[in-house]
Amino acid sequence: MAPSSFVDESGKRVTLGRELGRGGEATVYVVAENPSLVAKVYHRKLDVETAEKITRMVALQNERLLKLAAWPMGTLRAGNSNPPAGVLMRNVSGFKDVHLLYSPKSRVIEFSAKANWRFLIHAAGNVARAFAVIHDQGHVIGDVNQSNIRVSPETAVANLIDCDSFQICYQGHYYLCRVGAPLYTPPELQGENFGGVIRTPNHDNFGLAVLLFHLLFMGRHPFAGRFLGRGDMPIEEAIGEFRFAFAPDPQRTRMQPPPNCITLEDVSPEAGELFVKAFAPTAPQDGRPTGEQWAAAMDSLSLQLKECRTNRAHTFFQRLARCPWCAIEGRTGVLLFLGYAIAYDGAGFNAKACWTQIVSVPSPGRGTSPDFRYVTANAKATRPARVAGWKRRGLHTAAAVVAVAIVVLCIAYDAGGAAFWVGIAFWAVGSAIVRRIPASKAKAKYRAESQACDARLRAVEDRWQREATDEPFKKKRNEFKRLVAEHNDLPHHRQQRIRELERDLYNRQLARFLERFDIASADIPQVRDSRKAMLSSYGIDNAADVNVKDLEAVPGFGDFLIGQMMAWRRSLEAKFKFDSKRGIDPTDLRRVEQEFGKRRMEIESMLLRGRNELEAICRRIIAARGQLREELEKAHIEAAQAWANAEAA
Repeated sequence: MAPSSFVDESGKRVTLGRELGRGGEATVYVVAENPSLVAKVYHRKLDVETAEKITRMVALQNERLLKLAAWPMGTLRAGNSNPPAGVLMRNVSGFKDVHLLYSPKSRVIEFSAKANWRFLIHAAGNVARAFAVIHDQGHVIGDVNQSNIRVSPETAVANLIDCDSFQICYQGHYYLCRVGAPLYTPPELQGENFGGVIRTPNHDNFGLAVLLFHLLFMGRHPFAGRFLGRGDMPIEEAIGEFRFAFAPDPQRTRMQPPPNCITLEDVSPEAGELFVKAFAPTAPQDGRPTGEQWAAAMDSLSLQLKECRTNRAHTFFQRLARCPWCAIEGRTGVLLFLGYAIAYDGAGFNAKACWTQIVSVPSPGRGTSPDFRYVTANAKATRPARVAGWKRRGLHTAAAVVAVAIVVLCIAYDAGGAAFWVGIAFWAVGSAIVRRIPASKAKAKYRAESQACDARLRAVEDRWQREATDEPFKKKRNEFKRLVAEHNDLPHHRQQRIRELERDLYNRQLARFLERFDIASADIPQVRDSRKAMLSSYGIDNAADVNVKDLEAVPGFGDFLIGQMMAWRRSLEAKFKFDSKRGIDPTDLRRVEQEFGKRRMEIESMLLRGRNELEAICRRIIAARGQLREELEKAHIEAAQAWANAEAA
């Protein structure tokens, strides 16, 4: 049993308070005398090198390190002459594990309601700054992973923890980091024994890029995707082969990103280029983006965001034409960000008045296709076409005359019937020859021109139906009519949804219970970190997300692993106890309010633009009629002329 108190380097007693967390190597307690500090007490006696490393780290502390990392501030000993048994550090228990920021479900529970994409970008910039500070001091994190980074729910400030595992350089001597997480280990170190490897900032920068990708891409791992070749492609193997799933050259990587996530085109070009550079095959030699470069890119991206017009919780890169989060939410039904105020109740919006404005826009009229028969009725063949016809018909006549003459001559010299049939044979051969002469080729040319003109005429007539009739106007006005009806029905549908929650209390309570069990920190047989990262990349983050249908869509998950996941979920369900006295969970109510508030804002935004949109459609239709009338008249004339030429030739 660990003692309840220690002494620090100055000989003052340090009393252990409340336990904050327990790991395989140590337990962390609040310091009773100073709650702003924590005591990390090791379970076993430290070896000489580790004890020396901790002592050196205390000596290396400075303001920059203490600001962005839980750096050792002092050693703890059982007595003044005893070796170190623990360390004192700044208390960052108010911070949250960074992986809880990735998923919309954990983010809404663990972080501020303001934690939208802008917040994630700020967090990413702060993580990059923390890496930069460590590297500036001559140290390397080594064991980069999502478990040793915590983020403030209020400010997005990042803090590095478990610093005693870092690779430390003290007066030219390296105290190595002997562990590593494969999912954050660069390709050149995959499979290496870290016991004798001196790592570099460039190695860290691979893990940094992975962490930042997690933050910007909502938990997706950059090397998790669907392999287009044969067999399975575990994430570690994809890393070793430089198969960045979002790379701009998929013909090389043969990887396809997971569904329902943004792409490199949805971030700034600067950030996209840094990701490509960080995961490129040349990165081990050419170098990966540094913490300073990433921090600058994140600061720049945060200044280039705009707010979605239909959902104020959505912010995205300002050069994009459409909000990517709205598109993903529309496909999945999952609310990605829940940070906008629900207090908005449509004050100042009057659906009836808005509809009155919309119907006040006059229709452009049916727009019947104009009749150009009066233009084409008197179309006459051109002289070349008539000449070609004369030649063709003249040759046929000449052939017939020659054949008749031959028959007459044959009859004159031979009264037998054989002469007659010989004449007919001459006539047939002559006709076949005539059909192959150039005059017949001219006929075929004019027919082909007539068919081409007919096709062009049909194309212009089709465009008239699409662009010059009042169908687009009527379609858009009917769409606005349906939106008005939907807006009027929103309160009724909201009440229906709440009644559904009341009827489904058992399943909702079960879902809330299961959402508390995060897959990333769970011990699931045969489902290690690589598999967990793949699950997260396909939107499966906690026990409530686990179901056979969604698991079947995850690469590498066959019947056995699906069975393991379902067994884990069932083991948790067995611990659930339904409380019939509890009402609807506030989280469920909040999600309903968010959903209907979002839809109401979308509808009102569209209806407020309705009159202007209809007027713009009218202008386009009228302009199209003017343009297409000329094209249609020209096409009719050309078709009539081509038909007359084909008939004459």
